Amino acid sequence: MVTGKRMKAEDRKALILEAAMAEYGRGGMHATSVEVIAERAGVSQPYIFRLFGTKTGLIAAAIEHHTTNLRRTFREAAEQRGPDTSPLEAMGTAYIALMTDDVNSLRCQLHTWAAASDPAIKEVAQRTYREIWEEIAELSGATADEVRDFMAHGMLLTVVASLDLTELYGDPLAVVKEF
Repeated sequence: MVTGKRMKAEDRKALILEAAMAEYGRGGMHATSVEVIAERAGVSQPYIFRLFGTKTGLIAAAIEHHTTNLRRTFREAAEQRGPDTSPLEAMGTAYIALMTDDVNSLRCQLHTWAAASDPAIKEVAQRTYREIWEEIAELSGATADEVRDFMAHGMLLTVVASLDLTELYGDPLAVVKEF
């Protein structure tokens, strides 16, 4: 629970979304508790419902928040890459770092795709996935086949990392160098 000095509304909202992603990654749509998220973020449940309307609205906003962070990670990686590093290699390396640092965020992605039978989640899942795909294409200048291969490797890495089975993949950094 967060206590102490008064927070700006924007910072409090970000804290709620981070708490929602942590809980959503652990248990998925149905096991995620707004009560636990509120406690973790140091706010009341009514405050969360005032901001997001419903639990589905909160999860949809958390998915958006996650996607924004992932797109920023890819953009920064592509923009800050070295002269001998392709944009796809830089973005792939950044994704591997994310995988290592925050495997829970990968589980959130898997829960999002699994929850896509809910129309509200399906809409945000489709839109945000498309945004990631299009941004990778734009940042890299890669062909459609290259983007598809990159996304396929990313999906496989997401699954094996979520299961703590990355040894099945081999050395992801070696594969990234092929991009």
